Amino acid sequence: MRWWIASLALLFAIALPAARAADAARGADGLLLVPPLARVSDPGGFLAPADRAALESKLAAFEATHGSQIAIVMVASTKPEPIEDFAHRVGDAWKIGRRGIGDGVLIVVAVQDRTARIDVARRLEGAIPDVTARRLIRDQMAPHFASKDYAGGLTATLDALFGLIAAEGLAPGTGDAARGDRQHSAADGESAIRSLIPFIIAGVLLGALLRRLFGVLGTLLAAGGVVAIVAFVMSSLLLGAVAGLVVFVLTPFGGPMMMATQVLGGRGGGFSLGGFRSGGGGDFSGGGASGNW
Repeated sequence: MRWWIASLALLFAIALPAARAADAARGADGLLLVPPLARVSDPGGFLAPADRAALESKLAAFEATHGSQIAIVMVASTKPEPIEDFAHRVGDAWKIGRRGIGDGVLIVVAVQDRTARIDVARRLEGAIPDVTARRLIRDQMAPHFASKDYAGGLTATLDALFGLIAAEGLAPGTGDAARGDRQHSAADGESAIRSLIPFIIAGVLLGALLRRLFGVLGTLLAAGGVVAIVAFVMSSLLLGAVAGLVVFVLTPFGGPMMMATQVLGGRGGGFSLGGFRSGGGGDFSGGGASGNW
């Protein structure tokens, strides 16, 4: 029993910092790197996979019908950079909104900072003035976010934004975004599998050590620990079982597996999610508002 507890503790110590590395991707200046383009970017896993998929589908359907693009970025913290500056960097890089129209909206949520930002591209500043953006954060996001219901707060905010944008009477969407919906499930699955890599690496390292001490039993201990930790951290027993099975199978081949995993994981900067493409028209020149909860 003591070996089991010690093994779990070691696995936590190895896996959890690695699992949060994606959310802490920063440049040499200490600032967050701009994440890969996605309808919903959530490297820290603050949203359940099902909630994230629902938000992505909701955003894709609105784009297909109305043309305007809205994207969401969830991070732990933007510090030492103000959330406004980070949002502007993301907006400038992603350029969401249609070219020639510039009808994009970017929502940034810094969970640990308890701060949110709605950045509005130039064409929509009349439909979503700063005072309205601030009110959406206060009335739609904050009540849900205070109880850690991030999906609920984002859904309520999107519903309000959809109404404001639709009332603007812009050119309708072409329906092209609907093609991306068929890719979202695969993209979400790919993202989930990718998020397992730190746990698998830690499990194989621990499994190799325990295997030397206890043989096959050591491999079982490591695999079982991975199942428990992934199920707890990611709220998914299925993902835990998948990670545990991979650890059990690959532990005897720890060296080659580690090399393959690093190739699969890469540096993370070039990973792109599913069928979302920037419209190339976002001009985020200062419209929008920030707020706390």
